[in-house]
Amino acid sequence: MIQAMERIQPILHSPRYRGWLRQMDELEAERIYCRHGLPHLLDVARIAALLAVERSAPYPRDVIYAAALLHDLGRLAQYTTGEPHAQAGIPMAQELLRETAFTAQEQDEILRAVSRHRTGDAPHSLAQIIFEADHASRMCFACEAADTCYWPQERRNATVLL
Repeated sequence: MIQAMERIQPILHSPRYRGWLRQMDELEAERIYCRHGLPHLLDVARIAALLAVERSAPYPRDVIYAAALLHDLGRLAQYTTGEPHAQAGIPMAQELLRETAFTAQEQDEILRAVSRHRTGDAPHSLAQIIFEADHASRMCFACEAADTCYWPQERRNATVLL
């Protein structure tokens, strides 16, 4: 039996988090490109967990999942104000992390991953793992909207495997 990761449950069951995900789904309902709802966040979490195991990274699975579940929350602000989502998501993630049992050090690591998931970070850092998992979760090679995507070819994921 798979063991529940108790420390991420307050995030997943938070009315604010669920409301933000609903807003994201509404804002992206007509979006033909990659979406940023719960399926994407869980894809990133699962890929990041695999990368962490592969690299013997020292992050507990629930820390990895928390970073992945929170990394794109700032998209709400990006869509409404134009603020870069990696930065806009930090206060939202902080708000949710206050309701968890993650240590202050773990929360700092999660917030660093949220803030740097677009640029990457030091090798084997949680931010780098989330950055790579976010990229690997995209199926650009099979996207029907690829012809009109604004991402340059070198940023697109062209592989199924990591």
